[in-house]
Order: sequence, then structure tokens, then C-alpha cells
Amino acid sequence: MLFYFNVRSEESYDMDDEGIDLPSLEAAKCEARKSAREMVAELVLHDGRIDGMRFEITDASGYLLATVPFRDVIKFD
Repeated sequence: MLFYFNVRSEESYDMDDEGIDLPSLEAAKCEARKSAREMVAELVLHDGRIDGMRFEITDASGYLLATVPFRDVIKFD
């Protein structure tokens, strides 16, 4: 199944035009968490903000399947 990983923040919305073929929604969520960790690390290095940033995983018709907030991939303990 093709999953699309759109990035939404307080100021912008970046739509994924290509998508990724993955076996399940759970696999898509894992991929989103992995990508969010990479993006958070890059934002921290460049003094960026992650408030309100999230992946919105959709299907080919644009139906929202899941949301992965970037703050959820940061461990504070």
C-alpha cells in the first residue's frame, strides 16, 4: 500500500507527492517515527522549532490514517 507522509507545522504544510510503498499502517507509523527523529535532530542542530510539527500519514486519496507528532519521538528520561 502507498502511504504519504505530509509534514504539518504551525506555519506550513508540506505535501508528499511520491509516497512510500509499505506493507501496513504500523510499518508506516514506524517509518514516520524514524524520519521524525532524524528531522528533530536536524532542527535542533540548526536551532529550529518543533512545536506543533507532525507527520500526517494519508492514503492515495488523501484520507488521514494517522498522525505522528514530532514531540512524541523525543525521550526526556
